[in-house]
Amino acid sequence: MKDILESLLETLEQGRDAVFCGIVESSGSAPRTSGARMLVLSDGSIRGSVGGGPVEGASLARARKMLERGESHVLLPFDLNSHTAAQAGMVCGGAVKVLLQRVTPERRGFFEKLKGLHDARQRPVLVTVMGAEQAPALALWSEAAGQEGAELPEGMALELARKAAKTRQNFSLESDGLRVFAEPLVAPTVLHLVGAGHVALATAKVAAFAGFEVVVMDDRAEFASAERYPEAREVRVLENFDQCLKDLGPDDYVVIVTRGHLHDRDVLAQALRTEAGYVGMIGSRGKRDAVYRSLLENGYTQADIDRVFCPIGLAIGADTPEEIAVSIVGEMIGVRAGVRG
Repeated sequence: MKDILESLLETLEQGRDAVFCGIVESSGSAPRTSGARMLVLSDGSIRGSVGGGPVEGASLARARKMLERGESHVLLPFDLNSHTAAQAGMVCGGAVKVLLQRVTPERRGFFEKLKGLHDARQRPVLVTVMGAEQAPALALWSEAAGQEGAELPEGMALELARKAAKTRQNFSLESDGLRVFAEPLVAPTVLHLVGAGHVALATAKVAAFAGFEVVVMDDRAEFASAERYPEAREVRVLENFDQCLKDLGPDDYVVIVTRGHLHDRDVLAQALRTEAGYVGMIGSRGKRDAVYRSLLENGYTQADIDRVFCPIGLAIGADTPEEIAVSIVGEMIGVRAGVRG
């Protein structure tokens, strides 16, 4: 979404219109779930995707006509039965509805605020309000700014705020013929890899591919280097592991893979003093139990210990660094999606 917002703002600043496309409803095995977004610019180029195939092709063609004709919005339904999907070279069917909305330069302030909240990791929610007797409207909600951009019935507004404050997933609300589709714009989860050995190297690659921003740190410069970790947002060479983790929040994940038990124990103690959304430590059950005993003897609680994923990763029989990386990232994806914890 960040790239789409940047392209949209650049277009609006140039005084040109664009068409904002989004899947607002899906059922069955649709190619992408509700919330997929695509932007069609005034030159006909696109940013993002609503799933490819006939859905994207038809949406793009219709958006280009909207730009030519000055239409404000169109709701396109698609029924992708198995025959249609097979003809398009897709393995899935299902039904989706794509909402196309023309965005004019007058809406620049709205999208600037949305992007600013997103950049500040305030978890804004993009809200699409749809009713039978009104044109679809874009609004936003954030804990910092509240709701703005559209009037909602009091009960629906309260439910929107309640759900938006606690979920990363898209959701819908309906009441008295009014439907709200909400898309939390969560900043990419940052993976802090503490240790830069073979497992970390593989984990960085898989995690970056899965959409995590990667930060790598180690006290060995020959391991912690930008050349070894081209996919990392940041690579830090530490003097030691003291105070290497601080000020972490729910969108920060920590994977502890240092070269020694003592380092792991000290880094884990730091991680548990933060609000990190995921804390995982590599090692055997024997190592884990020894580290846990040490922490409990030094004032940490069982509730602290229960936050830790150790042995780290999904139980898939992983053995090589690459397999271990897949198991770790799979586990983190589950936590990020709210199905593990």
